[in-house]
Amino acid sequence: MATVRILAGSIEALHSYWRSLAGGAVPQRSDVDPTAIKQLLPYLYIVKFETDPFRVRYMLVGTEADRWNDLSLTGRYLDEFLPVDRNSANHTLLACYQRAFETGAPVFGSYTWPTRAGYTLEVRFGMFPLRVGEKIEQCLAIEDYSGFPPDIADDGIPTQDPVKDAAAPKD
Repeated sequence: MATVRILAGSIEALHSYWRSLAGGAVPQRSDVDPTAIKQLLPYLYIVKFETDPFRVRYMLVGTEADRWNDLSLTGRYLDEFLPVDRNSANHTLLACYQRAFETGAPVFGSYTWPTRAGYTLEVRFGMFPLRVGEKIEQCLAIEDYSGFPPDIADDGIPTQDPVKDAAAPKD
């Protein structure tokens, strides 16, 4: 499989684009023009926030993001992966999404994740809240895989899918 390498600075590029939409205020989801950020689309996530309890649902996920996660996340909830979160990556993401939801401000961070080949990777991310009407209801996010060594580009990141694992026949 051919690997498309994201440009370094993708988080900063998305941050600059997000700020341009509403002058630094939280933009409307309808203001996001995919053609303006075409190069970033394979790496983007659009999530929807739910409350009571707080949950994050993946609405749209770029092809490279799904490839690196080794499964399709579209339609799934982030908290589905908490029971198998050995490195606290999903706990980190959930806490950061909640902060973006509550503050309306971008959130930046990183987490570590092991690959099948035995590497430990640092994945940087940026989360940019979006309004639907007057409420913050969605978020545009990106993970930057540009710092990964080329020799592991197609190793993927091992995941455990609790839904798929529960349905698998037991030996």
